[in-house]
Amino acid sequence: MAEPPRRRRLTDDEIARAPRFSPYLLLPWVLLALVPLVSDVLHGQYPRPMLAMLVLGIFAVLYCGTVVTALRPRLHHTRLPMLFAALLVPVTALLAGALPHAFLLYPLLAVALALVAPGRWYLLVLLGVPALSGLTLWMRSQYDVIVYGPLGCFLAAALVLALFRLSMVTEQLKEARRAHAERHAEHTHPERRPDDGKSA
Repeated sequence: MAEPPRRRRLTDDEIARAPRFSPYLLLPWVLLALVPLVSDVLHGQYPRPMLAMLVLGIFAVLYCGTVVTALRPRLHHTRLPMLFAALLVPVTALLAGALPHAFLLYPLLAVALALVAPGRWYLLVLLGVPALSGLTLWMRSQYDVIVYGPLGCFLAAALVLALFRLSMVTEQLKEARRAHAERHAEHTHPERRPDDGKSA
């Protein structure tokens, strides 16, 4: 029986050239959800269009703020991404309960929460956001999308979690290789110290 091929070890250059998970890749997705919702508001499917547009704008600001701050190394471990994400949950639930097609915002909520879910909280995101989406659709009697809505939330959160974890592992590899290279340089080229006991 043939042995499986051994995995080739990544070189320093390959790790250094590995693409980073850019926050700007997730920002255009907000337009896919806001455009149909704004169209619904403008076509009279909500009695208070100015209020709906204001809350949709707040959602867009909170979503973009969560994504950008969560993917900034200096801001990822601060309270700012968590604050944005915590405010995003009630705003999304409010819109989803008021606008006809606002369940489209739940996958974006899943993406934002997946970026800031620390440690073991990722299970809460993977299960909690789809459950909230299904509950909203059931309360609005939108049974035709009661399966696709939660499924979209789960897939969005799972994909972002996988990509974000892969990006974090790549960054850790870069830091480990950089530290190893610095230690190797120190041992290879030690600093010369003057001999105190020898006279000129």
